[in-house]
Amino acid sequence: MIAQGKSLHFLVPIILLLVFTLSNCARTEDGISGSSDTDNTSTSTDNSSSTSSDTTAPTVDSVSPEDNSTNVAVSTTVAVTFSESMSTSTITTNTDNTTCSGSFKLSSDNFTTCIKMSSAPSASNSDKTFTVTPDDNLSRGTNYIIQITTSAADTSSNSLADNYTTSNGFTTYGTGTIRGTVRYDNNTAADNVSVSFAESGTIVDNTTTNNSGDYSQDNLSLGTYTLTFTKSNFNDASLSATLETDNQSVTANVTLLANTCQAGTVAGTISDAVSGNAVSDVSLSVRSGLNVTSGSTTGITATSANNGTYTLSSMNAGGYTVQASIDGYISTFITVNVCGNMSNQNTSMSEELSSGSMRIVLHWDNLANNVVSVLDSHLTGPDNASGRFHIYWNASLYYGVGNANALDNYYYCTDNYTSTGCTTEEASDNVTLDKDDVSPPGTETITISKVRSGTYRYSVHDYSNRGITSPDNLSKSGTTVTVYFNNTGTTYNVPNDNGSLWTVFTFDNSSGFNAINQLSDHSNYDTIQ
Repeated sequence: MIAQGKSLHFLVPIILLLVFTLSNCARTEDGISGSSDTDNTSTSTDNSSSTSSDTTAPTVDSVSPEDNSTNVAVSTTVAVTFSESMSTSTITTNTDNTTCSGSFKLSSDNFTTCIKMSSAPSASNSDKTFTVTPDDNLSRGTNYIIQITTSAADTSSNSLADNYTTSNGFTTYGTGTIRGTVRYDNNTAADNVSVSFAESGTIVDNTTTNNSGDYSQDNLSLGTYTLTFTKSNFNDASLSATLETDNQSVTANVTLLANTCQAGTVAGTISDAVSGNAVSDVSLSVRSGLNVTSGSTTGITATSANNGTYTLSSMNAGGYTVQASIDGYISTFITVNVCGNMSNQNTSMSEELSSGSMRIVLHWDNLANNVVSVLDSHLTGPDNASGRFHIYWNASLYYGVGNANALDNYYYCTDNYTSTGCTTEEASDNVTLDKDDVSPPGTETITISKVRSGTYRYSVHDYSNRGITSPDNLSKSGTTVTVYFNNTGTTYNVPNDNGSLWTVFTFDNSSGFNAINQLSDHSNYDTIQ
């Protein structure tokens, strides 16, 4: 009995321990746990916070072609890359017509119309990059703007904060024509001359002069070209020509020198384009090739004397461009073909102009066979009375003959040549004929002190050959026109064609210069428009 009682006494604690354990487990399963369970709940809450939804608006990282790109192929595709993956359904474009619909647009007219695309945008780069292809080639020489609207959204439905529009867009390449005439130094036509066209050192085209010495190369992309002229027994000649606008035609004439030509000196006089006075202390530097206005120089230099004369020594035979520079004047360039000593390589320089002013300088030489003797500048433009002025040198006015109504059809405004000076009305047109030579080598200068709104038109008339049908004298004269606007000079060379009137350019403030560069017959100088 005593042994049995001891056994029961030993079992009681064990039973109590089992009951406590089972009870605690039950409480745990019911979720009434201790600090360990509380920690697990906190962790779960943190995990839920880390996977909250995206609220950041996407942005445009880049576009292709890049903003400010030029000379872009007309067959280009257009692409945009976003900062994150986008919802492909929100990147749309118009594939039906030229209305500006969809979130991805391309326009050349400030989104009045848009380019029709061949298909919906294609996605790549984990749906960050979208590319569209125009349904047809873009227009040449045209500026295009890319726009992405706020309809574009990422995969979390966040839209662009604002429409994205490229600042300046991209411009497609244009094409143009470079043509001209090659002559020997005796002014006769140089036939069968090989002409190569190089861009950035790479030859892109070739042609040959015809029996008249003429050459022409069409469909050249816009840019600056080095033309090289080659023929047996003659020195190679080179010149630079630049195509700046679509469908532009540039005339580039050159003289071919025999390989028997010797080195020599180049000498001339530098004068003020308005006053005709000598300009001293002008620094002169020399570059190889004609019309080469930048790049390395030959190291040959000179400075004009007090009387405006200069001499460049030790010049090998060939073509060169001489740059003339001095503070207060716009740099000018002289092209010269060296074959022995070359004198009378004269030029004029224009003083720097105020903003909105223009100066036009005509220069011609008396080449072989006296091809021209008298040239006249003609400028028409908007006057102060909603009409047009016509300024040029007129003999009847200068000498005081003719009828009293001689000014009815034009304004003639220059204090240098009229007996009475400018009228109040004429002076307010801001145009003066500053200099007018009547024999070669000649210079004529017109200044517009303040360019008006409206179209200006400038022409050169071969007065000495005005009564001849289709004369070629002017085309053989080597005549140049340099126009300065906002202190930037542009030079036009007379084209190779027949006619006594060279219409050089038009200008207005909205569209700038438009090179006409055409010859035609015109005998009545009073009616030049």
